[in-house]
Amino acid sequence: MGKIGNIIIGISGVLLLFTAFGFYTINNEKKVDEKKVFHSSSENQFRFKTIEGKNFNIEAFAKQFRVEGMEEKIVFLKVFGWDCKFCKKEIPELIQLKKDLPNTIEIIAVEAQQHSIEESKKYAKAYGINYHIVSGDDQEEFYTYLESTYGWSGVIPLTIVLGQGGKVLAFELGAKSYTLAELMKASLLRE
Repeated sequence: MGKIGNIIIGISGVLLLFTAFGFYTINNEKKVDEKKVFHSSSENQFRFKTIEGKNFNIEAFAKQFRVEGMEEKIVFLKVFGWDCKFCKKEIPELIQLKKDLPNTIEIIAVEAQQHSIEESKKYAKAYGINYHIVSGDDQEEFYTYLESTYGWSGVIPLTIVLGQGGKVLAFELGAKSYTLAELMKASLLRE
């Protein structure tokens, strides 16, 4: 190899280093941008107030929902209605899940059929509900977010299973042939 061959090898090496540095820089900038979105995304923040007056702050971003104070738990984020027969069918399963796994699972159910807080309190008492019920009348931004991000058409019941850290493990529409417990087990296998 002559002088020209060594020059070509040298130039190729320099180009390779610049290319590698460029990929490294781009990947690290993406990671930094993702962290910025997580911490500063005000347009995807939702406040849920339960019928009992408890507040939940939820921040949504790419395939993840961060529920403040519940990062270490599995969270079933539900959209349901008191007049929906398929939703009513799930209520005993949700109650049992919460009884069986009180320290592991949290359930936040948003009532989307515009019942008053007083009506929801009556239903919750009649069913013996042991999980969080949120009045859905103030949640239009959340519904719009689900429509634009996940293509949700408004079908209920909607079940979003969040793993520890808020990663979306399942986004299930309508009544399913399996139980919610089976859904949780299947979701955990994906994590």
